[in-house]
Order: sequence, then structure tokens, then C-alpha cells
Amino acid sequence: MTQEQSTSVLIIGILTLLSLIPWAVAFHRAGTFGDWDHTATLVFLVGALGNLPATLYVIVAGRRERLGPLGDVVIGFPEWVNRVGTVSNGVLLAGSVIFVGHRLLIARARINTAPLVAVVLVLTLAASDGLHGQPLWTPRQLTLLAILLAASVARPGRSALLGGAAVAMLYTVLGGVEALIEPATVIRPCRSDNACGVFGVLYAGVFPNENIFSLLLVVCIPFVWLGLRGPVRVVLACYLALLAVATGSALAGATAIATVVLLTMLRPRLPDEETGTAGGWTPGRNLLALCALIPAAAVGLAMPFRHAGSGELRLRAAIWDLAKEEWTGSPLLGYGGKAWSGKYYEGEIPAAVSPSLHNQWIDVLYAGGIIGLVLFAALLAYLLLRGGARGFPVAACVLLPILLTSVLERPWSFSISNSLTFALVAATLLPVGARIRGGTAEVSQGHGRVKQSATHSADRHL
Repeated sequence: MTQEQSTSVLIIGILTLLSLIPWAVAFHRAGTFGDWDHTATLVFLVGALGNLPATLYVIVAGRRERLGPLGDVVIGFPEWVNRVGTVSNGVLLAGSVIFVGHRLLIARARINTAPLVAVVLVLTLAASDGLHGQPLWTPRQLTLLAILLAASVARPGRSALLGGAAVAMLYTVLGGVEALIEPATVIRPCRSDNACGVFGVLYAGVFPNENIFSLLLVVCIPFVWLGLRGPVRVVLACYLALLAVATGSALAGATAIATVVLLTMLRPRLPDEETGTAGGWTPGRNLLALCALIPAAAVGLAMPFRHAGSGELRLRAAIWDLAKEEWTGSPLLGYGGKAWSGKYYEGEIPAAVSPSLHNQWIDVLYAGGIIGLVLFAALLAYLLLRGGARGFPVAACVLLPILLTSVLERPWSFSISNSLTFALVAATLLPVGARIRGGTAEVSQGHGRVKQSATHSADRHL
């Protein structure tokens, strides 16, 4: 590690310690307003436990490469890490079942539509697995299904976003502490095919690589801005954007900056913040949001089909072409969520591209066919429109980092539970917009309506 890299890592560690102050202020305020509830706990646990095995391995073992008997690099984790993953998966599965029972039998919760659309997409991929000889269900697939069913009876609104913000707090703090204690373990070596970022490092925190960490950071920026209260949320959102730039990922850095800019320009507000005025909504702001979302979605959809196939995209272009060629053999239902990763074990693709096709749109198309792609597009459209015109800025800010990263990554998995499943859950629990009547804001949070005066926006939940 060079002196410049040591300085960058030290600065990140110091910034992390300083960030504890606004984090503490923000979550104290959340407690004062009663924002934290069972839904926030669900989202937080999905994010914390979903990332636990990999981050625990980095904290305990560092970044030493595992070598086989012949000196080749071994892909995957040691057996003890897999056992931790099994336990985490079991806890999430059992916790989701308990959550569903509690919400249906005791809380009498209403059903949320958005998570059910995601459930149908998961079932579509599972059916395609069965049709093509893949195992019909795996533990992580069942866990994803259980988590989405739990989301279908959870409370939409601020608490879900707050849970996502808590995930960001947990892993940024862990990364910063690790940067101060073992600075060499939080960065990855720069290479000719993976150059250092603007800070001279590839900052990965406590994650196996910087790409996983950068995706978590950028999808959490809207959660922090919207889920927390007060000016500190702006500071923390900018802090996450800075860390995203420090990871060295050009896609994450650009996405983080674009997301903060859109949040600043739209100034979205949740229904429990709105008063008798238009709040954070105007037709012009909605038009601006559309101008950001439509190009992002169009580029992401077109990229696998209209790529140059050279330079840094050479490997991605190769796997996209392979997927397109094979997809024509099963265009309606695709090949299932397990087919692509299975190619690594058959020696057809390298390990680096085995988790996904590195583009959300073609990943869904390959796994679920045209039906899967239509369901995915329907989910995005429903999330954007369910809150009406007043809820559009909030949904746009949450979905922009998803659409931007979808160009070269796959942020949402519909085949297994993974490190970003919590972000999918939080996004499907966006609040329903408020209808303003005179001096009273009638706030719909998905189950029940809370009438608030125009001068009092505290939303107290159990």
C-alpha cells in the first residue's frame, strides 16, 4: 500500500468517526418521532444478515487469496463461512414467517401489491428452473420468497426506508473502523484492467470487492435522504456518495452524484411531511424526474443489444451475446434463475461473471423470458405510479440508482436472496401519496389513514 493510499484510507476512517455524530442525531430523531417499527427491523435484518457471511470473512481472514493444491485460486468461501450463511439464511426464513403471522393475525395488516408482483416474478423464474431441469427450490430462493411475502404485509412508508438507511450505517461504520485498525484489508489492489479511482484506491470496506460495496452505497442514498429527518440526512447522503466515489467504480460514482443531484433538485417529501401546500410536488419536478428515468431505463434496456463490444465492455459484451443467442431457444419463459450461474461449473464462463449477466434487463430476460421482463417492467411502473403525482418524486429518486446501475450491473436479484435484497424490499414499500383536503393532510400508509394537521407532521408508529 502506497503512502497516498494510506492517506486516503486514513481520511475515510476519520470521516467515518465523524459520521457517527450525524448518524446518532438522525436515529435519535427517528426514535423521537416513532419512525422505527417492525418493518424497519425487517428491512435492517434482511440487509445485515444477507451481507453477514461475506463481511465476516473479510473482517476475520482479510483478503488473502485461497489457493488449491496446484496453486490455483479457489473461488468461494471456506466451509465455516458457508455455515454462517446457512444460519443467517435460516434466521431470515424463520423471521419472515413469524413476521407474516404476526402482521396477519395480530396487526390485521393490509396487503401490499408491489411485493406480490415481485413474488410472481420469483415464481416465474422458479417455474422456468423446473422446466429446464434445474432444482425447483433452493434455500436462498425460499428465503427470498419468504422475505417478499413478509414485505407484502409490512407497513409501507418511512420505516422501510429507515431500515435501509440503518443497513448503510452499519456497513459504512464497520468499514471505517476496519480502515483505522487494519487499513490494508479495506482496499483491493489496482490492476491494469481495474484502475484505481480518483482517490487512488479501490475502497471495498468489509466487503469482498468494491463493486458489491458501491452498489449498496448508491441504492442507500435515497433511503438516507428520505428515511431520516432533518438537515443531517443531506450530510449523510453526501457522505455515502463520497464513499461510492472512493470505491473506484466509475458507474457507482456517476450514479451517486446523479442521485444526489436529483434529490437536491426534486426535494422529495414523504406523505407524513407534507402540509396543505403542494409540498415536494410540482408538474415541473415530475417532468424533470421523467427526464432522468426514461434515458436511464432506455440505455439499460438497449445496452446488451446495441453495444460496441470493445474496450472495458469486451467481457460483458461477450456474455450478453451468449445470453441473447441462447435466449432465442426459450423466449417466453427463459431458462430460470439458476441457469446462468450454472455455466461457471460447466466451464463455459469465468467466475467473475457467474453471479449475473451484469445488466438487470437481460438478466431478467434470460432467466424469465418475455414474461419475466414484462413483470419486471410492470413492477417498476407500479412503483412509480402507485403514489400518484405527489408520490412520483419519491419513487423516482429511489429508482434512479437502480436504473442507472442496471446498465452494467444487476442490483435486484429475483432468483436468490443476496446482499441487495433489502433494497428491493424497501423499494416495494414506498409510501402511498397524501391527498390534501383544506388544512388537513390525509396520509395513506398502506393500512389505515392518519389525519394530521398541516403544522404537525410527526408520524408515530408502534
